[in-house]
Amino acid sequence: MDPKLLFCLPQGDELFNPLNTMFIQMACILVFSQLFYLLLKPCGQAGPVAQILAGIVLSPVLLSRIPKVKEFFLQKNAAAYYSFFSFVLRTSFMFLIGLEVDLHFMKRNFKKAATIAFSSLVACGLLSLASLLIFIPLFHIKEDRFTFFLVLLITLCNAASPVVLRSIADWKLNTSEIGRLTMSCALFIEITNVVIYTVVIAIISGSMIGDLVLFIFATGALVLLNRFLAPWLPKRNPKEKYLSKAETLVFFIFLLIIAITIESYDVNSAVSVFAIGILFPRQGKTHRTLIQRLSYPIYEFVLPVYFGYIGFRFSITALTQRYYLGLVIIVILSLAGKLIGVISACIYLKIPKKYWLFLPTILSVKGHVGLLILDANFTEKKWWTTTIHDMMVAALVVSTLVSGVLASFLLKAREKDFAHQKTSLESHDTNEELRVLSCVYGVRTARGSISLISALSGSRGASKPFTPLLMHLVPLPKKRKSELLYHEHDEDGGNVNGDDEFGTNEGLEINDSIDSFAKDSKILIQQVKLVTQMLNMHEEICNATEDLRVSIVFLPFHKHQRIDGKTTNDGETFRQMNRNVLRHAPCSIGIFVDRNITGFQQPHGFDSVQHVAALFFGGPDDREALALCKWLANNTLIHLTIIQFISEDSEAETPIGNATTRDNNEVFIEVLGRDQTEHETDRSFLEEFYNRFVTTGQVAFIEKRVSSGPHTLTILREIGEMYSLFVVGKSRGDCPMTVRMKDWEECPELGTVGDFLASSLDVNASVLVVQRQRHSHDSFIDD
Repeated sequence: MDPKLLFCLPQGDELFNPLNTMFIQMACILVFSQLFYLLLKPCGQAGPVAQILAGIVLSPVLLSRIPKVKEFFLQKNAAAYYSFFSFVLRTSFMFLIGLEVDLHFMKRNFKKAATIAFSSLVACGLLSLASLLIFIPLFHIKEDRFTFFLVLLITLCNAASPVVLRSIADWKLNTSEIGRLTMSCALFIEITNVVIYTVVIAIISGSMIGDLVLFIFATGALVLLNRFLAPWLPKRNPKEKYLSKAETLVFFIFLLIIAITIESYDVNSAVSVFAIGILFPRQGKTHRTLIQRLSYPIYEFVLPVYFGYIGFRFSITALTQRYYLGLVIIVILSLAGKLIGVISACIYLKIPKKYWLFLPTILSVKGHVGLLILDANFTEKKWWTTTIHDMMVAALVVSTLVSGVLASFLLKAREKDFAHQKTSLESHDTNEELRVLSCVYGVRTARGSISLISALSGSRGASKPFTPLLMHLVPLPKKRKSELLYHEHDEDGGNVNGDDEFGTNEGLEINDSIDSFAKDSKILIQQVKLVTQMLNMHEEICNATEDLRVSIVFLPFHKHQRIDGKTTNDGETFRQMNRNVLRHAPCSIGIFVDRNITGFQQPHGFDSVQHVAALFFGGPDDREALALCKWLANNTLIHLTIIQFISEDSEAETPIGNATTRDNNEVFIEVLGRDQTEHETDRSFLEEFYNRFVTTGQVAFIEKRVSSGPHTLTILREIGEMYSLFVVGKSRGDCPMTVRMKDWEECPELGTVGDFLASSLDVNASVLVVQRQRHSHDSFIDD
């Protein structure tokens, strides 16, 4: 068969069919980008660098120089089709970026991001002005120099947020403080650039006040429509986990209509689409559906093709010596402007020096805003030639490649500076962000985890930074030896749970519980799903704690309370998983024994104040448990009591309550010498806690003197019904106050005190057992 017929190429006067060329070009970009990614990944390079390189391979610089390839890829009239397809891709990923933006982080760090963006703009603006002394005579620009200055300014200060976001995600920095700050800065810079771009177009085409009013009105109209549709559509099919594909398509069609309308008036729609995404209702089935449906195709298909298209635009075959000189100067000025502007802002904001080079380097990557302004209608400008256009596009591509490569090498060279700092809650201040991960198996354990999250989040309206994450653990069933059909399984055939084993029905109920909590408390819980074999689940959880950079992980106890108040064992596999996580987790661990009927209830929506007791015997785990209580103390719906157990055999010493109150609003741990005892460390920490919370009346404090383990048990029985939640550390070494308590323990992973509270019939409260992160030189002790 004739190849032209096979690929539907134009013959004679037949109409041009661009789809085959476009799809084959996209396929080539995906193949080459994957190849480059496999080669460059060991060097620490991010995906966008490989994808841009793939586009360069197909560009007129390399493969498209071959006549047959050029004839196929660079056909006449294909540019218009590529532009429209590029517009659809840009609209989709800008909307997704808006949906995924961490609003709470951006609000907390608005000053930092805005300062860095403004400083970068000023520095690049000054360099653009200075460089006019070189470019005006170099390119013989004799008129309308202001427009050229604006084009140069956007070329220098542009930062492509999709490239930054994708690179940060590839480097697994998207959950770190510096990673999220970088993404926020990129978004601020890009929005600023779009505004400048709109001003440039307004200057070129004349007055656009009416068009800008239409732009704002259309954006606001769709935002309000989404506010109505987002909660209404889930009510149509409440038993479905996600919206239907048709309903999802409705949102995207509305989005495209608004974007096309705005673009038709020569106004860039990127800010509008981003604003629609960022103002979309965050809680509920609709937001969850859009994230789930858009994330995979955009990250695995749309963005690689779009980045490849940036590289495909690279063309330097027509450049002469002076244009090569201009290209080099633009690349140098782009990096220099970011270095000067961003580092100046970092000094003002007191950002650590270890981030000074990384921030301006990664923010120097260029993207679609630069390409948009270079593709604008400058035909009336005599200085705007095809050669200058090619030089500017080449400068954008080279700047992105150089910045991406430099950023990856900086990251690899200083890997420890960007790694997750594993700190205990004992040294974690309440003004710093607390990231917690709650693991659940189903809706029953999810309700208990949501109660903990509710308690730690503080009172409604509290401004403390808090990021809760909930991980749905879905154990994969073992492979069956027999090939029986569903209806042929008997009662012991291993298919007792049916579809629930794969988290379908349980996932729907978990989503409903989270949505209900978010509606009442205005606290958003990020959801993660983990589907794996039970044998490997602890490894996946430990890896997730590293990637998500959490400070503490909550695990459900392997027993649960029935309606009649008795407990039921869920299985030894769940217990063994908890023990494995306790051994290997790179952060603190809390095992939550949830007595959902008689114990701790969710503070948000609960009518009365709940009483919580923190039991302090001494040791690192008890200090970690008490440190966790700093966040409980900030919740006005919780009355917290610290109960310190003191051995009667210990020497008389000054009570904690009579210690000198230090004028200090922070909880800190003094640097202790090696010769000081663990007891002194406990006392120092307890004094600091007392001075901060007890003296202010936020927390009650009680001392209990005990002689032995049986005496301790007697006291625990006496207070067993006075509180709805006990918080206690797991291990405390050879503690005389818990001697002989091991004789009847059932679950060593809870420690002696935690095991008694979890198994005693005299205690109706829920129990949270906390273990501090075990270091490599620490041994695993079951108390």
